Amino acid sequence: MESVKVSVLLPVYNGGATLSQAIASILSQDMSEFELIIIDDCSTDNSASIIRQYAEKDSRIIPIFHEVNIGLAKTLNEGLNLAKSDFVARMDQDDESLPHRLRIQLDYMLRNPEFAVVGSYVYHMGAKQEFDRLVELPSDAEQIKQTLLQYNCMYHPSVMMRRNKILEIGGYQAEFKNAEDYDLWLRVSKVYSLANITEPLLRYRFSVTGMTLSRKWEQLFYVYLAQVAHEEEKDFESICEISKERLEKMDKKHFLTQVAKGTVTELLCLKLWKDAIKLIFQFSGDIDFKTSVGLLANVFKSILTKLIFS
Repeated sequence: MESVKVSVLLPVYNGGATLSQAIASILSQDMSEFELIIIDDCSTDNSASIIRQYAEKDSRIIPIFHEVNIGLAKTLNEGLNLAKSDFVARMDQDDESLPHRLRIQLDYMLRNPEFAVVGSYVYHMGAKQEFDRLVELPSDAEQIKQTLLQYNCMYHPSVMMRRNKILEIGGYQAEFKNAEDYDLWLRVSKVYSLANITEPLLRYRFSVTGMTLSRKWEQLFYVYLAQVAHEEEKDFESICEISKERLEKMDKKHFLTQVAKGTVTELLCLKLWKDAIKLIFQFSGDIDFKTSVGLLANVFKSILTKLIFS
């Protein structure tokens, strides 16, 4: 194997439907001096088989298979500890890295030693590549630091990190379920700089699989948990109580309705009409009938518009 300049960390759990595209996008990078650590967290689909097939053909792939599921945060920490390079790029099982991603991010990190994390603009993946939507993000260190106080402006699978800096501050914390990356960026921002490269380096799949509004509500709790932990020097139990109090002050119905509308609108921009319809029915138990009907009407209007003008 060539010298390892970058370690790519790809956690997998039941990702068989899209995993091949994700792996292929890394193997197609225009630099070759990397290792691809793929950790399967006890998948029950064909993920392990796909990983083995690729690993047999390319020695840069380091396959690891869990016999029991340990969760994302612990899996990522395992990968960080296994990485041979100090530069670790994250990758997810349903996304695609553009061919020049690793080279551009590595060059940025080498030229800017004060940065511990660098992400990038991304494309939200459309039904066809021509329907991809560019997502621009805060880019400079101070802008990102201030934005992180409000919301997560770093796309997790787009980042490259300095391994030693991340391990130095404790790595990922499993207590921040569904927001472990946000918690990490907030902790990083206290001592190091973060950046987003102002060009898209990742195609991010806007997946609706398993998405429910109740899960979004649960995730909001962990977002608050990460924010409170960043603001308050208190024990974890106290942080949980403060986060629960914040959640109780939220108008749950309004929040869930806005999430539903925003998500469906994004799916329509990407021409993912089937996903939009599927999601509306998944959300139907958490939003009122009138809202559901209105969202369905928007879907059919979008389809008709495309048919008329195409």
